[in-house]
Amino acid sequence: MINRLKHFRVMNAETQTQAAKAAGVTQPTYQRWETGKVEIPRGHLVKLAKHFKTSELELLGRHPPKEAAFYNDEAPLDLQYYGECAVHFGGGGEPLVLSISEAAYAQAYRELQSSKRFIVVKDLGNRTVAIRHKAISEFYFSSEAYDTYGPDHGDYKLATPIQMPDTRDWAIVEAIRDEEEDGDNYTSDFAKEDVERVQRQIMITDEQFDELVAKGAIKPEDLAIEKAARAVETEEIMALANTVTVQFSTGKRREIDYVNCNLFECIEPLIDVHYPYSGDDDDEPHMIRLPYEGYHRAAFFNPDVLDYISFPTHKIEEGEIESYDDGLIDEDEPDNDDAVEIKPLKTKKKRPK
Repeated sequence: MINRLKHFRVMNAETQTQAAKAAGVTQPTYQRWETGKVEIPRGHLVKLAKHFKTSELELLGRHPPKEAAFYNDEAPLDLQYYGECAVHFGGGGEPLVLSISEAAYAQAYRELQSSKRFIVVKDLGNRTVAIRHKAISEFYFSSEAYDTYGPDHGDYKLATPIQMPDTRDWAIVEAIRDEEEDGDNYTSDFAKEDVERVQRQIMITDEQFDELVAKGAIKPEDLAIEKAARAVETEEIMALANTVTVQFSTGKRREIDYVNCNLFECIEPLIDVHYPYSGDDDDEPHMIRLPYEGYHRAAFFNPDVLDYISFPTHKIEEGEIESYDDGLIDEDEPDNDDAVEIKPLKTKKKRPK
């Protein structure tokens, strides 16, 4: 089963050897716990929770789901719903409207008054968006007390179709989508009740439709139309789990499905406050690299002609953990190779006919 051991270990800047020592076991034993191959004994789980200053449920990823809070000042700021922000672009591209938390509002408000090259906005529906500062013509904030998002309220398309801020839930959405496309049992890594809960949030089953018809909520003659409309909404939500959206200053938009790609490494040059570095020996990349299908498909984007680039938040967080973990090397372990060269995959030679 998937757990959060690696997340807490990396965020505490510890190697597997250090975490194993804190738990009183060997590194190979700890590694089996972290990868979910072996269940963590209760006594060691207590030790690790105390060591990482968290709870046992948090370590296992079994705490209650995080939900957007409305009119609740006691909730964490990253879960308190602020309202919407509407971003207009000088090049005439389609405006971007996001549903955001109080924390996201405060960060965007602050960064708009800074000299940062890109402003980062994280919405409540699994989007982390890097918006080029100089591409913005207007940026409107509208709190929940207002009924309009900006000057073109009637024409906006809300980019947050569902307010589901828990990234664990989006990992499940991704598994559901992969399962529908490939047929493999991707959801088996998650607790059955969590999968069912997320399914209820993003789709309506045939059984539920039958119940709605029986209760008179949907007329039998309208059932096909309702099913089609809901299917479109569900597909839109599931796309948020694995789609990178790019809008250029020309107004042209690209939507790219990623495959086995560390998206944190794509956005890192845009969110790093020290980018671009100065100096004659500067080797920092000046293009955004998105190797979304390894050797076979890759894209490079010029950041100077972007309106914005939008990533799935849960994949950014996963990539961040992987990237930082690469730098946590024990003294007796060889250093990782950070080269970005991608070699062609080996293929079997065909026998002559």
